Amino acid sequence: MVMAGAVLSAWAHGGEDHDHGAPAPAPVQVGQAPRATAQTEDFEMVAVLQGTPPVLTLYVDRFASNEPVADATVELESGAFKAVAKAVAPGVYTVPGLAFSQPGRYPLTVSVQSAEGADLLDAVLQYEAPVAKAAAPAASWRGPWAWGGGVVALLVAVGLILRRRAHKTEG
Repeated sequence: MVMAGAVLSAWAHGGEDHDHGAPAPAPVQVGQAPRATAQTEDFEMVAVLQGTPPVLTLYVDRFASNEPVADATVELESGAFKAVAKAVAPGVYTVPGLAFSQPGRYPLTVSVQSAEGADLLDAVLQYEAPVAKAAAPAASWRGPWAWGGGVVALLVAVGLILRRRAHKTEG
């Protein structure tokens, strides 16, 4: 019993990490579509690539009030790709996204022309290759539950041995 108490008290010391295994991988955000953001004094924009076939959706609003920019002419350039975005809702514009469907880094230049003003927004659409789901780490036998189970098994074995010896001395 004294030994069991000594082992249990060993759990309650400092905050040291005695695990020398490999560090856990960085968390991966699963399910987030590739996106880019930009802002100027007048406008702000979020571009999101999603769907099959891929569509680049541009959400454009006024920087000061967050009010959607409706009825604007929105043009997009990225390398050789040039397109005029189609308005689908107030402040929401779309362009075909096939040019951005492969993993990579795509610099975007977006021209916004509305009745209240015009501006150029620069952003970078970063499309990372999908990452395979990481395997769950193997169970560690060095954890406190494993030690506790070992101590309980040891105490049961010692109790059985003492009981057997007591039974032999009686007989």
